[in-house]
Amino acid sequence: MNVTRDVITDLLPLYYSKECSRDTKLLVEEYLRTNPDFEEQMELLSQNPFPGSIPQQLNKEDEMKSLTKTQRLLKWRSYVMGFAIFFSLAPFSFLYTQGKLYMLLLESPPIALIYGILGIALWVIYFVIKRRTSDL
Repeated sequence: MNVTRDVITDLLPLYYSKECSRDTKLLVEEYLRTNPDFEEQMELLSQNPFPGSIPQQLNKEDEMKSLTKTQRLLKWRSYVMGFAIFFSLAPFSFLYTQGKLYMLLLESPPIALIYGILGIALWVIYFVIKRRTSDL
C-alpha cells in the first residue's frame, strides 16, 4: 500500500498528541524516516503552535458564568416568544360584550396596528436572542 503525504499530514496531529494507535505511530515514523525534509517541516510546525490557542480546560467559575448566562438567555427567549405570539395574534382577536361580537382589527384598527408592530418587534428580539444562544 502506498501512503501519500496527505495521509501522513492528516495523521500528524494524532501522532504529535500521542493519541494514535501503535500501528499508526509506526506508519508515520516510517514515512518520516524515508522523507527527512518533510519531517523537518513538520517538526517546525509542531514546535510553533497557533497563536491564541484555546485553553483546554476552563475553571469552575468560567463554566458557571457560561451556564448562568445561557440559562438567563434561554429564559428570556421563552418569555419573548410567548409575548411575540400573543401580540402577533392579538389583532385578530375577538371580543364579546353586551351580546355583540367585535373583531379588534375591524373595530379598532389603530390598536390592532400597535399590537402588530409590537409583535414584529418582539419576533426580531426573539431571533436576536436565539442567535446569541446558538453562538454559546
